[in-house]
Amino acid sequence: MRSRDGRERLWKIWWLCGIPVAWVTSVLVIAAEAARNADHPVAGDWLDVLRLLVYILWAQLAWHCAHNVETRLWAPVARCALAAGFVLMLLV
Repeated sequence: MRSRDGRERLWKIWWLCGIPVAWVTSVLVIAAEAARNADHPVAGDWLDVLRLLVYILWAQLAWHCAHNVETRLWAPVARCALAAGFVLMLLV
């Protein structure tokens, strides 16, 4: 797979995969909170774990492809955004 090897263009991973990942993680946040409100805290915790795994898988692909950009400035910007996104995923 080109994205695992870091050969895919960053914009494809960032936008074409990142937008669906954002939708999925948003749904998982809402589902986890709904599970906790319905007195199912363990289910909410597992949904949070699943959310983190989805984000980590996407972020790993984006991290490997971060160098594959036309303007070199985007590589460190993308990696900083990925790290900040991971911190936010942990806090939410």
